[in-house]
Amino acid sequence: MHELIFDEAEYLAANPDVALAIKEGVFRNGFEHYKKYGKKEGRLLKPIAIDIEREQKIFHLINKNGQGLEIGPSYSPIAPKKKGFNVQVLDIATADQLRSKYLDHETYGVKIENIEKVDFVWHGESLCELIGKTECYDWIISSHVVEHIPDLISHFQQCQSLLKPTGILSLVIPDKRFCFDYHSPITSTGNLLDAYIAKRKRPTPGQTFDYIANSIKRNGRIAWSSDQAGGTDSLIHTSEQAKDYFYKALDSEEYIDIHCWRFTPSSFRLLISDLINLGLISIEIKADFGTSGCEFYVSLGKTKDTHLNVDRLANLQKILDENVLSEGE
Repeated sequence: MHELIFDEAEYLAANPDVALAIKEGVFRNGFEHYKKYGKKEGRLLKPIAIDIEREQKIFHLINKNGQGLEIGPSYSPIAPKKKGFNVQVLDIATADQLRSKYLDHETYGVKIENIEKVDFVWHGESLCELIGKTECYDWIISSHVVEHIPDLISHFQQCQSLLKPTGILSLVIPDKRFCFDYHSPITSTGNLLDAYIAKRKRPTPGQTFDYIANSIKRNGRIAWSSDQAGGTDSLIHTSEQAKDYFYKALDSEEYIDIHCWRFTPSSFRLLISDLINLGLISIEIKADFGTSGCEFYVSLGKTKDTHLNVDRLANLQKILDENVLSEGE
């Protein structure tokens, strides 16, 4: 296929594992992946019905006519302003900075015209402080973001404060069983509590080492479909790279973006119930959808419940069962 007619956005929408690989720096763009692997693998070039289903899951409880916030959409927004969404955008750079970043990617099909005005540029401060008000959004969409947040409890608290009483926080979350996180442990409630108590602003050197040392590939991919059970075949990084990143995180003020946390659908449900019962959040799961491809979907909304009756042993068993299934046993 000639690169001038290659549609980057369509290719990434049809292959979310490739989009994840680009976000993690494995590929510069979708066209690079297509040339190296996608054409040979017979990858879809455009979304099919499953991607329509993905959008339906994300917007399941959302009033599309309401005021929304999308966190970190870059050049591929889920709820773009140009499609009529009443949405504000929060990202780590301005629109001009994002356009400059992706300008040389136009040859590969990246449509920088999809980059929309960034209303709020985040520099690590509280979201409520950045936006300057509370209870102002009917919905917040956050795709492949929560696993990167060093203090996830505080992030949930801030999103909770930004939502109107009937607002919805819609999350798209990578399932650790079907991506490069495969060999890393599932995040526990205690892990999140330690980060919250420490008011963590960046990943720890230990988290950074584990991320670099344990990230893997399977048949050249860093993410794969949930219907493909089995193990892995190669590491992404060398031991020397893991060592270098550890000392860089230890000695430098530079922010190193990694996956701080790892979830499966059952483990995430248990975390949310724990945080409610601990009195740390008051948003509960209103709807969720199991893993499709390499990701699952959760819609959270405000609750007045201060205690949920949870069979913890049964939930722990579900988490164990999920991991057994991912190994094809």
